[in-house]
Amino acid sequence: MKIGVEEASRMIAGANDVLLVGHTDPDGDCLGSLYALTKALKDSGKKAVAVIKKPLPVKHRYLADLLAPETKVPEKADLIIVLDTARTARQDFSPEELPKAPTLCIDHHLGEHEEYNDSFYDEKCAACAILVYRVITKLGIEIDKKIADALYTGIVTDTNSFTNQNTTEEAFQVATELVRFGADPGKIAAYVYGSLSPNDLTALSKSLGSLELYHNDTVAVLTLKKEWTCGQDVDTELFVNYARNLISTELAVMIIETDTGVRINLRSKGNFDARAVAVELGGGGHKAAAGIRMQATIDEARAALLKVISEKI
Repeated sequence: MKIGVEEASRMIAGANDVLLVGHTDPDGDCLGSLYALTKALKDSGKKAVAVIKKPLPVKHRYLADLLAPETKVPEKADLIIVLDTARTARQDFSPEELPKAPTLCIDHHLGEHEEYNDSFYDEKCAACAILVYRVITKLGIEIDKKIADALYTGIVTDTNSFTNQNTTEEAFQVATELVRFGADPGKIAAYVYGSLSPNDLTALSKSLGSLELYHNDTVAVLTLKKEWTCGQDVDTELFVNYARNLISTELAVMIIETDTGVRINLRSKGNFDARAVAVELGGGGHKAAAGIRMQATIDEARAALLKVISEKI
């Protein structure tokens, strides 16, 4: 059931022990939202715990004091808050891994959100962090510098530094307020865009060398094989933007080989709907940014993608 910020805030205000969880492979918006709401609730006197499965990416290490994979899932909670996903299958911890408790979904993705009894969502919102800002403000909790930095992280990463089509007037307004509360845009940009390792650059070089163009150069496809990462974690979040930045590109595709198949990032420009392609293959997201997970090889995934894209373009 869709609820507004007032009802969502009442649910949170009525809970003492709150457990917060995001989606698998959390991005800056998910992590920033988790951190900000967790700290705000702790500051208000509640027992609030955020859980994540994987270590934080180096670029988001400034959020490490509240977000760590070592944090155990508590045995009980008054309320579970799921952030930045509309599907239980995308949760970092499945419902079976969490205690039984009322669940509130806070999200900005397209979808029915029918898996959650209570969902505060706004599909036109540029970032989940903006919805969290609305909730914190409605609860009357003071936004300090750490909360402001976390929320700003969510907005700047999900709008691709305010350049994506989802960037709204509210995104600029909230970002301005967060700077007033102490957010440091320069520091956050240095972390988010200046934390690549030598191995990251090596993997990027190999991925750029895999570039393939289709449909009169309007579709650009990059791949990343596991063997190119030297067995190390690689920060691939921004790789797809290199393909998106080609002057002819309408849809950029990044296919990343994983232990269980592939992870696919889609980024579009103009009127091309990346989400429409993702949904056909079991994924989801936004018009300009979407994702898919498939149990397939890179070649199989590429073929399946190109078939769907040919029907959409």
